[in-house]
Amino acid sequence: MINMASTELSREPSIWWNLSGAFFLMFVLVLSVNLFSDLVNDAFDPKTQLEAA
Repeated sequence: MINMASTELSREPSIWWNLSGAFFLMFVLVLSVNLFSDLVNDAFDPKTQLEAA
């Protein structure tokens, strides 16, 4: 798989949108999981409810 990916990225003309698409997808996925975990942590952490009151 890595060998196929390296030949795909090294051919001419360069196909850069495969790499940028994968980067953007992983960025959005990690960001959404991080924001969701922060919301769940705020919702179920009793210390944050006491500080807000």
